[in-house]
Amino acid sequence: MNGGLQKGHKGVSDRAAKTIDSNLKSIRDELFRELKSIKGLDMKKRVPKIDTKTPCEPDGGAWFYNGKLVAAFEAKKQQDSGNAIERWYKNERRCRKLNPDMSYVTFCRGTGAHPDGSIGIVLDVAHENGWNEYVPGDNSCWLSIEGYTKSFLKDTMREVILERVESACKSSYSVV
Repeated sequence: MNGGLQKGHKGVSDRAAKTIDSNLKSIRDELFRELKSIKGLDMKKRVPKIDTKTPCEPDGGAWFYNGKLVAAFEAKKQQDSGNAIERWYKNERRCRKLNPDMSYVTFCRGTGAHPDGSIGIVLDVAHENGWNEYVPGDNSCWLSIEGYTKSFLKDTMREVILERVESACKSSYSVV
């Protein structure tokens, strides 16, 4: 162990990790400027610490519709060794406490970002529907060793946010 990191793990300070984190943060801000005209839509950089002791700051923001958390976007980068991905569960659980039906979307990159890599193995139980596709109201995870274009990240985030808003609108008008 070196400063809390397992041997062979470069940590979040390498260029690839910083790139995917900063891309998601800039896209988050761009999308909020584009979508803020949707009545009831809000984005927070930090999930409110209402019922837990730990904060949660998803890289792509926490998206709320009419005060209810509907989506959160996270970026993770990990080699095929290390344990950084294991912290993913803390944030996912934190968000699900606020809304069990929210969409928690993760974009993973690095040599561990494949179904049999360190990320795929650790997150497998939380992604029973598989990888690389959007699952509304559940966990969705994209795995790519090389990473993603900004346009892919932005298009995917926009699709999820709009689907969650539409879904919330439909459920508020459903007859019981």
